[in-house]
Amino acid sequence: MSQFKQKEEAVAFKFKVVDDLKQLAELWPRTDRCGSSSHCYAFQCADILEVWCDTIGRARRTKTMFVGVFDDIGRPILLLPLGIERRCGFRVLSFLDGGVSDYNAPIVFDPVQTWERQTLDRFWSGLIAVLPTFDVAIFDKMPADICGVPNPIIGLASAPYDPSGHLVNITRSWEEYAATRLPYKRESSAQRRRLAKLGQVVFTVAQTPVDRQRVLEAMMRQKSQRYIETLGVDGFDRPGYRQYCISMVERFTWPGPLVISALEVDGKILSTNWGLIRNGRFIGIVMSFESGDEWKRFSPGRLLLEDLLKWNFTNGTSIFDFGIGDESYKVAYTDETLPLYEANIAVTAIGRVYQIGKTRTWRRLKAAILRTTKRSGALQRAIRKATTRW
Repeated sequence: MSQFKQKEEAVAFKFKVVDDLKQLAELWPRTDRCGSSSHCYAFQCADILEVWCDTIGRARRTKTMFVGVFDDIGRPILLLPLGIERRCGFRVLSFLDGGVSDYNAPIVFDPVQTWERQTLDRFWSGLIAVLPTFDVAIFDKMPADICGVPNPIIGLASAPYDPSGHLVNITRSWEEYAATRLPYKRESSAQRRRLAKLGQVVFTVAQTPVDRQRVLEAMMRQKSQRYIETLGVDGFDRPGYRQYCISMVERFTWPGPLVISALEVDGKILSTNWGLIRNGRFIGIVMSFESGDEWKRFSPGRLLLEDLLKWNFTNGTSIFDFGIGDESYKVAYTDETLPLYEANIAVTAIGRVYQIGKTRTWRRLKAAILRTTKRSGALQRAIRKATTRW
């Protein structure tokens, strides 16, 4: 990142705050229009955010604010997709996420600078002044690196955020990677042979509306079952989440940013994967698989992952990003970790109360996890209580 660092100059920040993304459309990058001078993750692209606003944002009653930050002669510096929500009576400012964004970050324009404390304080004071009143800002899942350039606001972060992201940098051929880096090769080959005895094994990237809808239905069924087995609740019941997934499939046809893939045996979908691809970076978002003993022994999720990796290696992708999560299998495949950070900033006295309460809640949750390793019912109740409350 040092190659991007420049000597910091005094910046006179100017802000433009709108509640409709269309009012900044000429600046805001989309998945199909990158912009030569802007840097961002797919989650912050305008067309992805539009789906979010129409589904999750509406269901959560989020007050959305799209912020343009400019220098004193009107050149763009940052774009910020923000929202204020009521949580337990507190007004909380955050990035537009709701559980569907792996990385939360601003859109950054060239020339990119690393901000020192004085500049960061002036930015934060100016931002507070132009936004509606809020009690506390929670900026979580923030990477210090935005697709190769520094994140200027990372200095707001006060602590690391667990978990991290994990990446494969595609700098060699698939054959080289498979020969030297691909884990579980022997087990996977044996499982593919056994699976092939039951029918034709096919990896597919869904392209037609009918196929994409078919994979969507399989993903939602498989993922719902997994949510209920592990958490005791269906994650698709979160406000707007189910409609978000449906709308993503309806709005993004193939070819496009939404890559929907599946592993099938004689037409039966055993595993699915959803990912976003932009500027040569694929980010895996959702993986699902059949969890019954009949199919679990074949590790269909792992077989699909290997096929998807190969597809990305051979289709011009430069980074295969496993997304957020420190599962051990990700570490086995990847060669780089993307650390994430969290900022928790109270701006009112009542916001400080929220900070204290949130910290105590998560401490109790961690303690419950340690106490109930083998008592899954108690663990599920603890997770439900903490995540619902905060």
